[in-house]
Amino acid sequence: MKYGQLVILLFMAFAFSTYSQQEIHVSPAGNPKAKGTLESPTTIQQALKVIARKSKSMKSDITVYLHGGTYPLTSPILLNEAHSGKNGFDIKAYKNEIPVISGGVKVTDWENTGGNIYKVKLNRNTKLRSLFVNGKRMRMAGTETPIAGLGDWGKFEIRGTEAWAFGPGSGIEGIKFSSSDLALYQNPEDIELVQFNIWTEKILCAREMERFGDTTVIKLQQPYGAIATSMAWAGKINYEKHFVIRNALELLDTPGEFYFDKNTQTLYYYSNGEDMSKAEVIAPRAAGLIKIQGSSTSSRAGNIKFEGITFSHNDWQLMEVAGSHGFAGIQSLGLAVKYIPGGNWHPTKYNSTDVPKGAIEVKNAANISFVRNRFERIGSAIAINMVNDVKNAMVTGNYFHDLLGNAVNMGHPQHYEIGDGDLFGPDEEGLCEDIVVSNNYLRNVCLDFRQVEGITAFFVANTKIEHNDIEWTPYGAITCGWWWGNAGIPPSKLAKNNHIRFNKAGNTHQVLDDGGIIYVLGEQPNSTIEGNYVFNGPRCIYPDDGSAYWTITKNVVGNPSYKWMWLHLWTKRCHDITARDNYVKNNLLMDNGTNNIIENTHSFREDEFSAEALEIINNAGIEEGFQDIIPAAEPERINIFPKEFKETDRFH
Repeated sequence: MKYGQLVILLFMAFAFSTYSQQEIHVSPAGNPKAKGTLESPTTIQQALKVIARKSKSMKSDITVYLHGGTYPLTSPILLNEAHSGKNGFDIKAYKNEIPVISGGVKVTDWENTGGNIYKVKLNRNTKLRSLFVNGKRMRMAGTETPIAGLGDWGKFEIRGTEAWAFGPGSGIEGIKFSSSDLALYQNPEDIELVQFNIWTEKILCAREMERFGDTTVIKLQQPYGAIATSMAWAGKINYEKHFVIRNALELLDTPGEFYFDKNTQTLYYYSNGEDMSKAEVIAPRAAGLIKIQGSSTSSRAGNIKFEGITFSHNDWQLMEVAGSHGFAGIQSLGLAVKYIPGGNWHPTKYNSTDVPKGAIEVKNAANISFVRNRFERIGSAIAINMVNDVKNAMVTGNYFHDLLGNAVNMGHPQHYEIGDGDLFGPDEEGLCEDIVVSNNYLRNVCLDFRQVEGITAFFVANTKIEHNDIEWTPYGAITCGWWWGNAGIPPSKLAKNNHIRFNKAGNTHQVLDDGGIIYVLGEQPNSTIEGNYVFNGPRCIYPDDGSAYWTITKNVVGNPSYKWMWLHLWTKRCHDITARDNYVKNNLLMDNGTNNIIENTHSFREDEFSAEALEIINNAGIEEGFQDIIPAAEPERINIFPKEFKETDRFH
């Protein structure tokens, strides 16, 4: 035997004996050569290597204990089939300690430039969209008063042969503004323009600016600008309507604002009175925190549980198409990523759409659990994204707060059909099913991506969204389903057996209009909306165009307005829906549907509900075993936009 072979064998024997225990201890100061015991903790990366070695021979679960402190990431942790095995492993906090998996980097050595503005060098070459000072979210430097557009400018021609196009046509090249309202900024490629339209809100990214006398044109990044400005229905942009302009050094004029100049790698911050020599400042850098993904529907990652961990500070650069960026959606998380002549996305079978990457990204996976974790200061449009072929998953007892996007997404709009291979590939694409999202607490979600509901699902089956507590969303609280009755393509047959039950959700639609507190789409046989307490929102329970085969029962709807409908079935294509034994204030509803049954509605106009209704209210929301995740006081509301930058409530 050669000396090198002997060394390798000795090392393998040492590794096997060192990690033969069924629990591995990890700490931020761990040593990769340590034993992984309580007295000698190792690193996360080393623990995952051990799991990968042991997975095939596992006879019982392995627990990876994370001790308190911050675990900084520069890129997401990847878990795949090698970390799965016959059983599973838990990655959990040790006792009452608080481990934080952070994608951020601390920023120190600030220099005062005069007044309240500070600067510091930051080693990165991409846009910075989030910054946290002493734990508080700051906002990109922007216009305090939205600026009215003066119309569109120029055309961007599409041949139709591009990978991101469904045919030839043209989109808008830029948007005009009055030069008296808009200066020429030194780094126009950093600028974002934000505009809402009823239930959608777009973020357009600029590439350059040009002045023509008294008119200033912001030219859009292409081809995403053309994709975003070619959409139909509420996807359209009103070029004379107001925009918020943000992310320019010239707009840094208000406490709490920041701007990062990627050309000089200089971060600027307008202090809100903090002592910047002592302040903890964190800038996100990791594009995601955890990726759990197998390689196909026959080779899944699985049997993985996260418990008691805080996830924070991930970075996301908006949707990208051919090097251009933006955020332009049909509705909710269904975002446009391909140009469509005429803007009608239905004939594409939704293969023109995609959803954003999550801080936690899960696909081709089974038996995945997130229990009693905290998601705070998240920068992507989704915290936990179970996007494709996820089976038997659970998101239970988690605290979601201070998120630019939503808490949980299940599925994808391209799952209208399975196996067409447009995005995931025929061997990868699979329906998400048998997922439970329960007992989660959501506040201050969708702060930037405001057209998104707190919990979302597309084409899914056998899912349960229950006992969640959701308030103060800019749009709706919960949505499940996709496909519209007027789509011109047959309904998908995949969605079924979905249940939205015992949730407490209200004070929704703080910014955008239309939609519902609980909103569903499409034909979903044997699906229920049951035992929920919903309050203070328009169209409280809204099965939209083409919805069918839902049973809506024993819900309580508390609405002070006589103009807000508790049930909205607005078209004949809403069919075979039963609403029975519901308890509502102000019994206003619409039923223009077909073959629907609405009976035994208990209507109240007084302050107090009946005993039966109060029992439903008391049972809704977070269950007793998870009450400890609810904070003693309601979290302070966070706003990163001008306060009046919102849609007019057309229901008052």
